[in-house]
Amino acid sequence: MSEQIQRITTLLARTDLTTSTRSFAESLHGSCKKWGTLTDKQWSAFQKMEARFSPKVMASQKAWKDAWNEEKASNLRIAAEYYLMNPPYFGDAANSIMKDKTYVPSEKLYRKMVENKYVQKVIATRAADALYPAGSLVKVRKTARKQAYRYRDRIAMVVSTDGPVYSAAKGAKTYTILPFGESATIQIQERWLKRHRG
Repeated sequence: MSEQIQRITTLLARTDLTTSTRSFAESLHGSCKKWGTLTDKQWSAFQKMEARFSPKVMASQKAWKDAWNEEKASNLRIAAEYYLMNPPYFGDAANSIMKDKTYVPSEKLYRKMVENKYVQKVIATRAADALYPAGSLVKVRKTARKQAYRYRDRIAMVVSTDGPVYSAAKGAKTYTILPFGESATIQIQERWLKRHRG
């Protein structure tokens, strides 16, 4: 038995392979038996796949999962919300995260999604104290944009201050406010509000 077939057979004996990994390994096993060897490209692809199951890598993955906690999960969901509102990056992963609360990404994916300067600003904005607590009266600034434009210079009551943060800009904390004279609340960023001094 050639080294290549032996190593592929050893990998196929594992019980923790995903369906796609097993299917690919079986395909390589068939090619190797038929032609006696794999192409350089096929062998390189197999070695990369095999390396994911080395004791060192498996131990590292276990340590990452064991260290998973509520803080990381919360930061990941904040990041997913941010990417879904700011495509096209990490769209598939963000959808998986929002659909499955138990989703634990690889350490590499987590660091790419969460530990960049934009998402770190978003996380800090979510955690920061609100300038205008729920129940206080505010006025929509004349510089307000987008959906808040039509409420410029209007007085409103702050309903909540914990909405999703979709921007890394300063003052991007999302408030829910009820403008006076309206029956429905709107969402608005903190930077478009000021304290009402009536």
